[in-house]
Amino acid sequence: MAASINLSALTFSADQLRQMNELVVTAVLEAPEMNLFHTLHPGIKNDAQIGIIPGTLGLIGKAAQGCSPTADTLTDTAVLKTWTPKRIEMILDQCATDIASSMAKLARKLGTEVNDLTGTEYFAFILGLLEKDIPKMIFRHAWFGNTAAANVSDSPAGVITDGVDTDYFNVINGFFYQLATIYGTTAARLTAISGNSQATFSLQDSVLTPALAYADVNTVVDSALAELAAQPDRVLLMTRSVNQKLRRHLISLGTVYDVEIAKNGMEVGNYDGIKTITIPLWDQWIRAYESNGTKYNNPHRVVYTTESNLNIGMEGTSLFDNVNSFYDQYTRQNRIEASDAFDAKIIDDRLVQVGI
Repeated sequence: MAASINLSALTFSADQLRQMNELVVTAVLEAPEMNLFHTLHPGIKNDAQIGIIPGTLGLIGKAAQGCSPTADTLTDTAVLKTWTPKRIEMILDQCATDIASSMAKLARKLGTEVNDLTGTEYFAFILGLLEKDIPKMIFRHAWFGNTAAANVSDSPAGVITDGVDTDYFNVINGFFYQLATIYGTTAARLTAISGNSQATFSLQDSVLTPALAYADVNTVVDSALAELAAQPDRVLLMTRSVNQKLRRHLISLGTVYDVEIAKNGMEVGNYDGIKTITIPLWDQWIRAYESNGTKYNNPHRVVYTTESNLNIGMEGTSLFDNVNSFYDQYTRQNRIEASDAFDAKIIDDRLVQVGI
């Protein structure tokens, strides 16, 4: 069984570190709070239908007619979507012998319980790491999920970097997949972002200048339907690559870049009267998991929509709140596991404008 963390480099010696809390943990990006710009729906235990009806009957009112008048013909129709929550699980196994020659040896119990790591400082350390990793797992599936995920060299080819296990992406169809379906059907919902189409990593980054980033973001906003601009919960999401250059152009214009919250690389601010959120995890994952070795798959991204249009349906009232850890005396394995089911769903296809 695979160890949950490899401490082989931290060999056991007289001068070694004595406690797990003395270790230096590398800085990592954290997932944003799910309710920051998503709408959460509890109680979606099975496939559930979503009925979407137009908010208008369309064109009505013609010149008055005489006898036997002809009724107006209305063509707007309802749309049906379906919640399809899928179960995702996280399992980590650890045998006490895996840490016998490392500093974690000091955290083990004694006697017949020596193989039981539950309740030890070592397991508490692992659970602390999972407090950050599980929200990132949820966020990754919600945005980058694609049930047909494939590696670059597969046939048919996908966008997942060769060597990366596609099982970490193929459980549900996430928001980027759904957005691609929307602008694939309605081209007007897509705005080109400078640099994405370039053939190399360096050109993708250099071609997107601060001035072009500013122009592209404005085009995304201006190209959206008027109905989107009228929504009180509209939100502008973007990669850090776009935000950084947008910021530099605004500074060059002498405009104050309005940031309300800055935490862990994520910024929440206001641009053109729209709540704006920078998501550096998008940049990190695109560069790590969507590369063909020469260029990235659309490294610069902007999504203009509403918080109520980005929906996550879950079977309970929360996601992955219960993480179980236990020791099996027969196999002498220590296990940490969590399981939950959810789905991501864009409700109104009209209320999106995507910069890719």
